[in-house]
Amino acid sequence: MTLNAFKDGQTILNQDNLNSLLALQPFQLIYEGTERDAKTGSGVSENSIANYSYCARFQLWESTTIGRVELHLDKDGAGADLVVQIRSGMDPANGDDGTLLKEVVVPKEFIPTTAAYCSIPIGLSGLTPDGVYFLTVTRAGDSTNNVSWVGEAAQDGSYPAYYRAGTSGAWTANNALHFRVLSGESGELVHSIYAGTGYTTVEYSGEIISKVYRYLPPADGPNGGIRDVMTYSWSGEYLRGGTL
Repeated sequence: MTLNAFKDGQTILNQDNLNSLLALQPFQLIYEGTERDAKTGSGVSENSIANYSYCARFQLWESTTIGRVELHLDKDGAGADLVVQIRSGMDPANGDDGTLLKEVVVPKEFIPTTAAYCSIPIGLSGLTPDGVYFLTVTRAGDSTNNVSWVGEAAQDGSYPAYYRAGTSGAWTANNALHFRVLSGESGELVHSIYAGTGYTTVEYSGEIISKVYRYLPPADGPNGGIRDVMTYSWSGEYLRGGTL
């Protein structure tokens, strides 16, 4: 059974829902991993998702999995929830959105207010080694509360990116967008995906866990749900507590 957060008028208090809170949940752990492809740089151009949806092409070099991705993001005001997709067979210039392989919601509360790379759990397997895929974020927010995908001030033919105002039709070429794609079991634990719908993100200060982010959506969509940010306090190597 899929686990969801409770929501007034939506969640039935029956044995399935209540027992799921007591039962162990299936989970997947995601580590820092090895970089498979990336477009980074010194550019600081902000591409607001309040105005457009954006997508960027990458190649999954020497891997059949995507553990996580990092997007260079910046939040203004209260921000907006970010919907991140992995797509295959996409041809943006001709309006072909291909096949949706995975969609992850990043709560606005988790997005940094100063431009930084934000890690997003993906947990995809069975992909084509060296295959071509697309990262997509969908339009959301307004002129006051929004999120920008940071990138370069020029296009890059090796890492084409596109934008589109609507939900269908051809995309227009955009300047390069910053991202990293990673997979494999190496480095520190970064994410846990559990019960098919929820996930946690672990943030470190040096080798010490400093924050844990937890998201569990309600059954009727991404809005609301559990969006906790727990800050840990330490005394040397001893964990003393956590505050929300």
